[in-house]
Amino acid sequence: MTEKLSPTMRDAISIAQENGGKLTRYPGGFWCRPGLATHEHPWFGTTTIQALVSRGVFTYSQWFSGKNSRFPIEVTLAAREGNE
Repeated sequence: MTEKLSPTMRDAISIAQENGGKLTRYPGGFWCRPGLATHEHPWFGTTTIQALVSRGVFTYSQWFSGKNSRFPIEVTLAAREGNE
């Protein structure tokens, strides 16, 4: 990866690596490790996750489809050459 990542982005990647390569979106729009019952730290905002998706670090892997909306609720670390 040639682009530099912020400390927050690196933290999000580390938390995902510790949790099966996934992060989950919770009500209120915060992202954290899967399986939380309450809002726990560390957590990440949607803009951090979107930035990592746009850089190809994460891919959206699960979506919620409601009556009038569709939005991602899970990201998975993308397979990277040399990291598979």
